[in-house]
Amino acid sequence: MWQQLHGVMGLWLLLAVGLALLSGVLRSARFKGWLGERLVRRWLAQGLDPQHYHALHDLTLRLPDGSTTQIDHVVVSVHGVFVLETKHLQGWIFGAERQQEWTQTFYRHRVRFQNPLRQNWRHLKALETLLDVPLAHLHSVVVLTGTAQFKTAMPAQVVQGAAVVPYVRSFNAQLLAPEAVQRILQQLDAQRLAPTRATHRAHVAQLRQRHARAEGASPASTPVPATVPATATATAPAAALRPPRPLADTVEAAIPGRTEPVLHPEPVPTTPQATEPCPRCAAPLVARSVSRDDGAWLHFWRCQRFPECRHMQPRTAQVLPLEE
Repeated sequence: MWQQLHGVMGLWLLLAVGLALLSGVLRSARFKGWLGERLVRRWLAQGLDPQHYHALHDLTLRLPDGSTTQIDHVVVSVHGVFVLETKHLQGWIFGAERQQEWTQTFYRHRVRFQNPLRQNWRHLKALETLLDVPLAHLHSVVVLTGTAQFKTAMPAQVVQGAAVVPYVRSFNAQLLAPEAVQRILQQLDAQRLAPTRATHRAHVAQLRQRHARAEGASPASTPVPATVPATATATAPAAALRPPRPLADTVEAAIPGRTEPVLHPEPVPTTPQATEPCPRCAAPLVARSVSRDDGAWLHFWRCQRFPECRHMQPRTAQVLPLEE
């Protein structure tokens, strides 16, 4: 009798432990992110014609400085390159297009998180540089896959659930030739890292190191950005631009007719042209810049024959002082 009772109690204990573990997994941020990306992948596969829309998922790309950036989904078509950021959220969402942070309210619990439009803006800038594609041909899309509801005006680039399909199909203007579409697909396939757990862990560790460095910087060690005097005249040097600032401080306006935020001009290097040609093919080197995930600008030289020649080398951006 007691042996049977102990056996039943053991089964119930194992069942309770298993349910607790399953509940923890289902509530984890990693599982929610995986579920949201799977939903978006299914919607794109069912709603977009694969002959005209080419979807790539879980892209981890390496930047010229050796760091990485991770993009949930990229859809390439003659109508442009759609860069999708997935967020699996619940509750009420409060946020505007150009706010630095949004707020998620679930019952009485409030959480502030980074504006995903700003996060996706860095992805667009990285693709603009790596693919040599004009920014006007890149479309930013944030897809909410959970049950979250906006309690403020939902930005135009944010869509809910399966509405991502009609949103992508609403772009009718032809921006890219079929040959350019194939070139972009080949570049992404050649530059992406293998979508493995090791790649994901390395990218997450890199992000944590950057955030730790950013949080550890004291106010005294952070340079205060100078401002251009209101009495500046046309005689001021063209290179007298403001020093680099964190990305969170540079998104301030929107381009007329577009919803992407505008970044202030990056610092202008004192050497606009490379003194030496490309060591591989002897073609001229052109100056390129891209913003990293931590908001800092990365400056480098790239071969003018890119993507035929993929030579890149770092360069130092020396910012000219401002005239008071």
